Amino acid sequence: MIVGITFISCSLLYSIMLTVVYYRKQRINSIENKIYSILVRMNVFGLILELLCSYFVFVNGTSPINTILCAVCNRLFIIYLLSWELIFALYIFFVSFWNDTKAREFIKCHARDLKMLGVLLCIILFGFAITLPLMYFNDGNYVYSYGPATNLLLVVGGILIFLEMYSVFKNANNIRNRKYIPLLVLIIAMIGVLVVRSINPGIILINSTFAFVTVLMYFTIENPDVQMMEELYKNKKLIEKSNEDTSNFLFRMTQDIKKPVKDIIDVSSDMFTIKDMKELNEGIKIINNKAKELDYLVNDALDVSSMSTKTIKIYDSRYNASNLFKEIKYQMDSRLGDLVKFEYSISNNIPEYVYGDSIKLKQAVYSVLENSIENTNEGYISMDINSIIKYDICRLIITISDSGTGISIEEVNDILSLNMDDLSKINLSKDKKILNLKEIKKLITLMGGNLIVKSEEDKGTTVSITIDQKIVPNKNKELSKKMELYEESLHKDKKIMVVDDDAKELSKITSYLENFDLNVSGSLFGRDLLEKVSNKHVFDLILLDDETDTISAYEVLKELKKDSKFNTPVVIMIDDSKEFIKLAFLKDGFADVIMKSKLNDELDRILKRF
Repeated sequence: MIVGITFISCSLLYSIMLTVVYYRKQRINSIENKIYSILVRMNVFGLILELLCSYFVFVNGTSPINTILCAVCNRLFIIYLLSWELIFALYIFFVSFWNDTKAREFIKCHARDLKMLGVLLCIILFGFAITLPLMYFNDGNYVYSYGPATNLLLVVGGILIFLEMYSVFKNANNIRNRKYIPLLVLIIAMIGVLVVRSINPGIILINSTFAFVTVLMYFTIENPDVQMMEELYKNKKLIEKSNEDTSNFLFRMTQDIKKPVKDIIDVSSDMFTIKDMKELNEGIKIINNKAKELDYLVNDALDVSSMSTKTIKIYDSRYNASNLFKEIKYQMDSRLGDLVKFEYSISNNIPEYVYGDSIKLKQAVYSVLENSIENTNEGYISMDINSIIKYDICRLIITISDSGTGISIEEVNDILSLNMDDLSKINLSKDKKILNLKEIKKLITLMGGNLIVKSEEDKGTTVSITIDQKIVPNKNKELSKKMELYEESLHKDKKIMVVDDDAKELSKITSYLENFDLNVSGSLFGRDLLEKVSNKHVFDLILLDDETDTISAYEVLKELKKDSKFNTPVVIMIDDSKEFIKLAFLKDGFADVIMKSKLNDELDRILKRF
């Protein structure tokens, strides 16, 4: 009796622990989990019931009440064991057939009939469990029940195991499925239980076996961390929104680039036939205006190589950019009448907090909107806020358009032509809340941003403001550090940075270097390297293409050498036409020179040297 109770008590202890762990953790709402939840609860109930059965069989006959309780507990216990066998079989059938489309459709179509069949089967089996004879054995050392009612368990269990094995082999592709491990363990354990019982019927291990199998199932069911899944789902939705915003933004920018290009082509084509000098001058003004639009879009808005923390005006105050623009929107909604519609859109990928002068930025944006209100009697005024993010920099691109009276091309060119000397002559009064376009341009320039104006008389005006703001680190910063440490643990060898403005050549070099299990970073921009080094990224080797569109290798090296602590070898990659000046590159401070015509051999040599 002591041996049996010890097994039951131990099983009850770890079953309770499993139940607590299982129900404290969030779970996905699947049929598999629903079935398993029933087994977990039944398991604890069955073990407690078995302890009661052992006690009442031990005291059976000492009083009429004990005799009744003994009979009731033992019958309930048999019903519980039958229920566990049936539900476990249901779990195995689910695992075997649920991924089969035909079987799943059959189950869905005949769900009601199958439920009725299951209920009828339970009524019949439970009826046998209650009515079949049941005897008790108690010699002071061993206590157990036996007879036809307990034999029913073995018969039903044997049939169900046979059906379970049939369902497994019916779906041969599923045999390696780890979900069948509990079934395999159950079969082996039941054989051991029968052997033990044939030797000593007093050692009862059936329910302890069921408990062990139930615990084992916990480690085989598909139940991922729901909290993590929710975060991943949120992240997926954010990425999808961000990608959608980026696609829309790039589409708009593409259209914005196409229009001035088309205008330049049309105007320049007409100029070939124009002889009047006044008309030619007008055409030149239009071309100059469109060229400045393109210059703004290409260099000030879309050129990510120019995004650097060195060019940002650093402010100690942080602000919520989304809230700032929403506040402006609410003010605009209350200002406009029924004839003018205000349209507003903001990108989803704008960081929650950035560092900057929110008061001056708000004044500049609000001033542009006020100018639009003054010149727009009907139609629309729109404000679109987009962003480009690179490392810890966010480039805000604020575009305000209206369908107002517009301004002449001479005024537009006058604003666009303002240089630093011109801007210095413009007085920004502290008391003045609403600024004109020239004053707004000065204010934005002082903040480290840029302003572009596009306008056509009687058609409307578009003002675009770009300004780089430093992103305020959030809670994910610590996670990013952990990811960096993990990445470093994956690459114990050298960290190499490659800069080449030819995308195909860059891919070729980085792919070759990665074959040596190196941690390789690549970029099309030399300023990218300078940004990384200034942000304390450490490299063991730097490879630079001789000439890039934005900055030469020599200029990059000169910037790097300004830091007295910088000691990373910088290797330059050149064409054969420059082989005769290899020594000049070495004198300039490059650690070595790579000939592109012998790229792989040269890379092998460099890797051996450094």
